[in-house]
Amino acid sequence: MNIDRSIIIFIVGTITFVLFAITLVVFLFIHKRRQYAFLLEKKTMEINYQNQLLQSRMEVQEQSFRYLSEEIHDNIGQLLSIVKMQLHNIKRNSHEEDIVLTATDCTELLGKAIADLRNISHSLSSAYVLNAGLAEAIEKDITYRRSAKKDIKCELHCEGDEYEIGEEQELLIFRIIQEAIGNAMKHAAPTAVDVFLNYNPKQLVVIVKDDGKGFDTSETRKSGIGLSNIYVRAEVLKANISIESAPGKGTSISLMINRPVVAA
Repeated sequence: MNIDRSIIIFIVGTITFVLFAITLVVFLFIHKRRQYAFLLEKKTMEINYQNQLLQSRMEVQEQSFRYLSEEIHDNIGQLLSIVKMQLHNIKRNSHEEDIVLTATDCTELLGKAIADLRNISHSLSSAYVLNAGLAEAIEKDITYRRSAKKDIKCELHCEGDEYEIGEEQELLIFRIIQEAIGNAMKHAAPTAVDVFLNYNPKQLVVIVKDDGKGFDTSETRKSGIGLSNIYVRAEVLKANISIESAPGKGTSISLMINRPVVAA
């Protein structure tokens, strides 16, 4: 009888211990799951916050670009046009050869200055970039840079059939290309800068490549505001970015942007 009672006590104790162990495991599992969910939510909030900051920063920059574009077009451009007209009147009404020649030279220089300002205004205007399209806006920007830096060969190469990837995305890509070309021409002393747009069926590949003096990629993020802006825009764009460079080897900046899925 005592043996049966001992067996019953042993079984009940074992079952109680097993139930306690199962309860503890379930409790720890639920606790860990909640902890993981909390950390995931916190990380998601941090990422969203950073994205909002980046987005705000880009919006502020675009507003500044828009303001500068309007100032150039509405004020500076118009003033220079008035000066050009006055010079034209002087040239037409003057009978002195020296004055006519000087006025002619000044009129031509002002005409080039007005054209350059118009190109700068367009490159700063987000509305122009969106209306013209990515490839045309890049080509116009490159044309202006070629006229300003005649010793540097700069060309655009397009492959594949162009497709829409979204207005905000196109504007970000355009600004990245602008920044990359500007950095190369300002700091790398290249003889050639090439921009490649490759419209693959699944993604758009953008490459800006120069044959300049290059730099140490381990210092990429510390190299200046220009590259920092490129990284910021790439993050907002959610693009894969890679920068390949070495002293004396030129620089290649590559972006891969997934093609938007079009609903059937």
